[in-house]
Amino acid sequence: MTKFIAIVSGKGGAGKTTTTINLGHALTKLGKKTILVDANLVTPNLGLQLGFLNPEGTINKFLRKEKTLKEITYLHESGLSIIPASPSFSEFQKTNPQKIAELIEHLDDTADFVLIDAPSGLGFEVNEVIKQSEEALLVVNPNLSSVMDALKTIQLARHHNNTIAGIVLNMTHNGRHEMKPEEVEQLLGHHIVGNIKYDRKMRKALHHQMPITYMYPWSKSAREFKTIAHHLSLTNLHA
Repeated sequence: MTKFIAIVSGKGGAGKTTTTINLGHALTKLGKKTILVDANLVTPNLGLQLGFLNPEGTINKFLRKEKTLKEITYLHESGLSIIPASPSFSEFQKTNPQKIAELIEHLDDTADFVLIDAPSGLGFEVNEVIKQSEEALLVVNPNLSSVMDALKTIQLARHHNNTIAGIVLNMTHNGRHEMKPEEVEQLLGHHIVGNIKYDRKMRKALHHQMPITYMYPWSKSAREFKTIAHHLSLTNLHA
């Protein structure tokens, strides 16, 4: 049975797409068939970060019944299976986000995990993504603004009876001028399942359009993503 997990954050720039990519690759390396979906129809980045700059097959065309599921699923050099959204504004204008449920229905029983890179905020699109998912994994930065916005996202997830899979604390510096992990956990009421520190290797991997878990598998960040993947795979076994 496929587990659908929405990768969400209260605001943009927290690191949802990077988390989706690296967590997806880590799950794949654990032997879990995993598909990544870019559900951010307004500003899609999943395909761009992996080198698919102008894909012919996209979610947009699938929702208009112009492409099949197979025609919009791409295999990345790292072994990742991804379904991109079109970066074109005209394609966005012709796409009805209410139909995202149709894609989710077609993906059921096709993989162990489907990770959905959700839009930021609390708008209609993220509401639809959360509604169609079973779990939500929150990506937050160690500052009060990011954490308080994530709190609203948690409340939205609860409204749709989603399980909170955990918190990924991203881009930490271990400095004095950021929130401590225990403070984040106390405010959000959920455990941190991964603490991704600021890492220059992450920037290099992004530049080369690769997951850090593929390009630098023994880096601290890659090992942390593997820990999160292990956590999710165990909860999947017990579901």
